[in-house]
Amino acid sequence: STTTTTTTTAASSAVAASSSKSLLFSESQGAQETPKPTNFREAEVFGLRLMQEGEYERALKAFEQSFKLPGSKTDIIRTKMISGPSPVGGSSGGTEGKKVYELDEFEYQAVHYNMACAHSKLGNVADSVKNLESAFRFGFDNYATVRTDPDLLQIQTTREFENLMMTYDGKNGFLNPLSFFRSKK
Repeated sequence: STTTTTTTTAASSAVAASSSKSLLFSESQGAQETPKPTNFREAEVFGLRLMQEGEYERALKAFEQSFKLPGSKTDIIRTKMISGPSPVGGSSGGTEGKKVYELDEFEYQAVHYNMACAHSKLGNVADSVKNLESAFRFGFDNYATVRTDPDLLQIQTTREFENLMMTYDGKNGFLNPLSFFRSKK
């Protein structure tokens, strides 16, 4: 457990360091040059910058691209070796491992929430609500922020938004069916 925490922290630091290097390099190339993010964090930062600049279509593409990039969650994929002696002796075979980086639940929450904001700015109510629901399913539960976020202003008065909030928030006299599964923080 301690090794995993150290590895994840080191990986996050490396991701953040490479993120800032890549984005600084990209910014110096000009506003029209699109950087090629190499991990989730780079794509997220680029997408957020585009949101601030009012380029919602490009921001949405950056957020969508982040799904395909490595995240901060490390995992080891073990595969059976084709031939040769076992690395620990004995019969042939054994396994070899490959370290992979996947998105963790917080990265899934962030990308779905950011995509909901971009869709809202573009007037895509259904897509925005769908992404908000995905963020909620991954554990995002800051409903006060969702209700007041100016990036979600275009959908906050819609029936679809209110139905979603009643289902997950439960502040309107309805029981939140997911509240039983919430972790106690």
